[in-house]
This record gives sequence, C-alpha cells and structure tokens, in this order.
Amino acid sequence: MKNNLTVEFMPKERKIALGKELEIRVEIPKEVGKVENLKVLFNKFGENPSIIQELQKTKEEENYETYCTKVQFNKLGEYFFFFLVKIDGKEKAIKISRETNQAFITEGESPYWRVLIHNDYTVPEWAKGKIVYQIFVDRFNKSPNYVVEQQPERKYRIWGHQVNWGRDENGHFHNNDFFGGNLKGIEEKLDYLESLGVEILYLSPINLSTLRYDRYAATDHMEIDPIVGTFEDLNRLHKKALSKGMYLILDVAFNHCCSDNPIYLDALNNPNSVYRDWFSRDENGNIRFWYGFSDMPEFNLWNQDYQNYVYGENGVIAKYSKYVDGFRLDLAEALPPFFLEGIRTRANKEKARFIVGEYWDDVELEVLGTGLDVPTCYPITNAALKYLAYGESGYLEAKMKELVENYPQETLDSLLFSLDTHDIIRVMTIFAKKQYMRTGIMDIWKIDEQPSPWHKGYNYFDTDGFRSFEYENENLSYEEYQYAKNLLKVGTMLQYFFLGNPCVYYGTESGLYGWKDPFNRKCYNWGQEDKELLSFYQEIGNFRKKFVSENCNPEVLYKDSDLFIFKRENEKNSLYVALNRGEITRNITVPDEFKNGNDVFALNGTTNYLLPYGGIAILKSNAKRD
Repeated sequence: MKNNLTVEFMPKERKIALGKELEIRVEIPKEVGKVENLKVLFNKFGENPSIIQELQKTKEEENYETYCTKVQFNKLGEYFFFFLVKIDGKEKAIKISRETNQAFITEGESPYWRVLIHNDYTVPEWAKGKIVYQIFVDRFNKSPNYVVEQQPERKYRIWGHQVNWGRDENGHFHNNDFFGGNLKGIEEKLDYLESLGVEILYLSPINLSTLRYDRYAATDHMEIDPIVGTFEDLNRLHKKALSKGMYLILDVAFNHCCSDNPIYLDALNNPNSVYRDWFSRDENGNIRFWYGFSDMPEFNLWNQDYQNYVYGENGVIAKYSKYVDGFRLDLAEALPPFFLEGIRTRANKEKARFIVGEYWDDVELEVLGTGLDVPTCYPITNAALKYLAYGESGYLEAKMKELVENYPQETLDSLLFSLDTHDIIRVMTIFAKKQYMRTGIMDIWKIDEQPSPWHKGYNYFDTDGFRSFEYENENLSYEEYQYAKNLLKVGTMLQYFFLGNPCVYYGTESGLYGWKDPFNRKCYNWGQEDKELLSFYQEIGNFRKKFVSENCNPEVLYKDSDLFIFKRENEKNSLYVALNRGEITRNITVPDEFKNGNDVFALNGTTNYLLPYGGIAILKSNAKRD
C-alpha cells in the first residue's frame, strides 16, 4: 500500500541541457483529500515566476493518484520550483521538508527544489578522468640533442642553478633568464611521464617571446621560439605522445603581448598603422598595459582584425590546431564570451578539442560549452589545501557540493584539479611553511596580499623585501620536508580520487618546493629526485587509471578536522576513500559493499585503521557478469 507523497524527476540529478525536458512525476495519497488541481511554479532569479505548468493525472489506483508533466527551458541558469495543489477547495504547497528532505504538503515556508539548465555539449571522451601533467617548458627538460644559436637579448643560465629573483642592472625585475627546456627534452621524457600514468600533457606557451622565458607575452604568436624547437619538433612530439596514449594541450595567451612585438611597435610609432586599433587605450588615447606592466601592452579584443588574427581561418589557433589536441587559454576570465567562443569554434573546426580556461573563481554557465569545456579549478585547490593544512574539512565538502550543484556533469568529469601551479606557491612549501598561509576567506597561497608583513602603506608593497624573504626561507629542513611530504601524499590521494582530472605540476612528484614566482619555477631536479616520493606517484598513477570516474560525484561519508571519508560510484565501478591528515591513528569502518573490493591502494593504513598521514582507496567493479 502506498501512503506517502513522492516527487520524482528525470534526470534525477536535475541538471539538463538547454532545450531538453525535465520530466516530473508526483504521487499523492488519496488520504490527503480530493485533488482538484496541481501545478508547478518555476522561478528564475529576477523573474517571478518564469514558468507555470499544470500536471495531468496519468494514473489512479486504490490509494494514490499519479500526476505528470514535462517542462522545457529556454534560458540558462538556476530555476527554483515548488508545487501548488488544490485539495478539497483549499490551495496548499508541496515543498521539501527541512528535517527529512522529503516532499510534503505545507502551508508554510520551506525550501524549493532546484534545476540547473546548461548548454548542451560534450567534452572529448579522452579528456575525462585522466591524469594531466603541467609542463613549464623552459624548466622541465633540456635535451642536449637540440642546439640553437643564442640570442644576445637573453640571459642564458646553467640548468638547475638558482632562479634570478632580484633586480637587473637597471633596477628592474625581469623575466629573460632562459634555462633552455625544449620540445625535444619533453619527447625524451615520454617514457617517464608514461610511468606516472599521465595521459594529457599540458605545455606552457611555446610561441616566440624574446624577453620572457615564460612566453606569456608573445613577440610573435605565429612562430615557435627557436630555443624551444620547430613545428616539426612539435609534430613529432605530438605523434609520439599519441602513440603512448597521451594527448597534448597547449597554453596560449591572447590578452596582451610583449613590448618588442612588431605589431605593437608599429601601432605605437606609426600614425597610419593598420594595428593602431589592435590595442586597448585609455580615455587619453594611450595604450593600456596589463596591470600597469610596461612590457605587456593589452590587446583590444573587440577589434575584428585582431579577432581574425587569433581565430580566423589563417589565425594562431588554426595554425597550432594541426599539432595539438586542445588549448589552455591564459586569463580566460578576462576574455569576453564571444572571444572564447571564437577560439573554441575554430579549434573544433576539424575535430573536437579540449578547451581549458584559466579561472580563479567560478565559471559562468554561459561560457561552458560555448567558449570553454572546463576551468582550471582553483576554488577546489584552495579548499583541498585548507583541509590538508588546517583541517577545514567542512569547507572542502561545501565547496565540492557547490561545484557539483553549479557545473554540468561534463565539466565535473574533466575540470583540472591542481595542488600547485606556476602561479601559486608550490604545495610542499605551503605545507612546510604555514606561518604566512591564509585562513578564512582568503585563498591559502595569497601571502603577498593585504594585510601582509610586506605592505608598508596603502597600495605600497615591498617587492624587494618579499623576494628577499622568499630567498632566505627557500630551503626546507629535513623535518619540514618530511612533514610536507607526508601531507602531500595524503593530498595526492584526495586530488586523484575526489573530483575531475588531477593535474600535477612538473616536479611536485620529485620533491620540488618553492615560494611564488620565480621560486616555483625552478628547473626539474633530474638526478636528484626524491625516489621514494616518485615511486608513490607512479603507484598511485597506475591505480588511478583503473578507476572510471565519469558521472560519479563524491558523497562525503564522514569528516572531522583530520579524517575525511567519501565514496564515488557509477555503473562501472565504486570507489571508497578514507584519508587521515592527522598525527594520531584513526579507526575506520569500511562499508560492507567495499569489503570485497577488487583493488586496494593503501598509504600507511589498512581497512581497519589509518596511521598518521594515512589513506586507503578501495575500488570495486560494478560491471554485470553474464
């Protein structure tokens, strides 16, 4: 006998693509009275209401009646909804109980249901649930089998020496110290990357940039920097990577260029230049510079000729698309949606490519599926690091739930989850040097933002003092290093199993540490790797490749300041993960469903307990046997 009120949806997660339908079924027990009318009211933010639709009775049995409808949406975003039901001549509402999270009839206030409408798109299958490896090209590996003539404007450094952190002879901080990492060097390390379980290589920019080793401000977008290699080298690297099951995505920066770019120089010095409107100008007609840096003039992204230069038929994206499987767009959050869409459309002209955008905050729904596939997800990075460093497990769970609620599943399956990158402090230093790391609402790595010991007044930052501090506190003691490494292992288990694509910043797996730029961009320590840490990364990498992570979001089973336990499951497999970031042994109770798991990855623990800095992952197959 059915005597409870039930509300069911298809799809169950209430996330649907624009133009698709949400099916709703409501079963009402007859004991509540005679139902005269049932309708659903959808409310989009700023509209009241957006949609009102009546449900039709489709089934009647002895004890209950079933009402159904299908609702289609033509706007992106969040819709909140509830039901109005007229029973025995009196209108009441059907909402969700705060206590039980079940549907119930009420005349008072209570939460509404929610549905997320997103763009209808798919991420390439090869880009889902894969280990990504971020390579800073100048600092990863320099092959002796590739030699190129040196350029007088550059400062060439010996591999592995201390990065230059001070001012030059003219009193300026500069970025023209080149260690010479190249494409041939990456090609020669493909076997090494394969041993880590890597399946996507993400390269920093390789375009010609005479004065900047990072190449985020180009001298010529259309050419590969000679010190890096040639298009033939890029083609060979791409083909060899594909032969090993690895895909290649390339970082590109279009917001600004370098001040020695001939396009900029012509626009600056020639009153009749065809490039004059290619650059953004202030109210006085002066060219703007990115964050005021005089060597980084900003492009006018609304100029159609510049747009054609970037994503036209013979533009930058079209040229490099022949050699890569996707792009990472620098400063994507500063690029207009139409500009992002132009890049993605051109990149996907011949085949689907993976488009990643640099975002420090959440991505707008309008951009996902039109301009980008996924973001570099710094919000989950920050939440993970705060749990690992400070035990803020509640914040981690809340941020995960926020992402799961607000992103399409395609994005959740393939977003980039890093523990460190070229733009933040290396994770080993974050864990070892906690005295200046941020808590509260600030991102953990923002040690040089107000208030800080280096702010000497309003809008004044002591850059020399800050860099001196970084240099003087660069090295880790044995105790600091071991403590950081213990946390890193626990953090890597979280990174590899929690959400999206784990993205490893080069050298983290070998023990590199360092503060912010330029200290987080040291040369890879070939020959001096932490062999034990490297072995851990190889083992967990190959375990991660067994886990099919698409379409299974995390469910947190338990959390406190040290212990964090969650599971994920889909039709193909289920995964149970328990982590202990603390200094005391913790007992755990593995659910019965996982006690006969097919595979176990253990870090200082068993299925009964976790030692300090321990973790366990149990993988169980859900495949049906004939």
